[in-house]
Amino acid sequence: MTILALALGLVAVVSIALLMTTRRSLARGRADLQAADEKKADQSAVIDEMASAAADQLDQLRELETVIEGAETEITRLEGDVELKASTGAELEKALIVSAAQLSEQESELGEQKTELVDLTHQTERLQEQLEQAHLVASKRTASAVPEVLLSSSEDGDTLDVPGFSPATAWRLELVRSERTWRYSVSTNPLEDASPFEDSESPLRLAIEIEALALREDVGAFIGIDWQAGDAINPDADPARAHLTLRLAQEMLAAAAREVEPSTLMITSDEDSGGLSLSIVAADGDDVDFNIPPPPIASEWIGIDEHGGMVVTIKND
Repeated sequence: MTILALALGLVAVVSIALLMTTRRSLARGRADLQAADEKKADQSAVIDEMASAAADQLDQLRELETVIEGAETEITRLEGDVELKASTGAELEKALIVSAAQLSEQESELGEQKTELVDLTHQTERLQEQLEQAHLVASKRTASAVPEVLLSSSEDGDTLDVPGFSPATAWRLELVRSERTWRYSVSTNPLEDASPFEDSESPLRLAIEIEALALREDVGAFIGIDWQAGDAINPDADPARAHLTLRLAQEMLAAAAREVEPSTLMITSDEDSGGLSLSIVAADGDDVDFNIPPPPIASEWIGIDEHGGMVVTIKND
């Protein structure tokens, strides 16, 4: 009994010891398990944070990929624009080269044309000088249209003894010619308009004015008449001088018609000779030197002054 009791007691002690050991082991296991659970929870939180961060990074990466794709698209477009502009620039450069070549050719042609124009101008000037000299020579060689009998040194044209001719007849014929000039070159209605000589108080002045008007209508000559001679020459009393005056005026008007500048035939009374003087002056008052050749006539009735402009005087004594 004693042994059994001891054995039982020993068993009990051992059981208690084992139970205590088991409890401690179990407590440590629980503690380890709790620590493991806490560690696992901490790790799960870290993993969650890392997963969230990874998701954010993935979103950012996707946005960056979108931006990169847009940039690549823009780069592709810009490269296309650059190529297009490069091609256009090359074409423009070629066009510019061609234009420069054409401009150089045109400048060369223009230079040649300018040289030709200068040569033509010089030729024209030489021809103009030759023409003026020819006119001057011809005017000096051409016989006067005034009948020789009117250029006589006789003091009284009415006493000239020419069979079948008289100064009055020549004057009347000249008026017929002037009226015909008026009708065909000046009149607006040649068939119906009455002759201006029918009621004219100064047929000599009218005849000279008709000559100027006819030149304006026929050749576009801008020549006016400034009559300041009054009745210095009376055609009825002195038809010879009237005829001579008209013919001289016709010659001077014809010469002035070749000038470019507008002019005026001034007819004034001459106090020294008692007759009248004819001169061509600028219409606008400017000091224009008209190259009017003197009429090729030599007569005691006529005086010619070429100083400061040609003045032809029909003397009355």
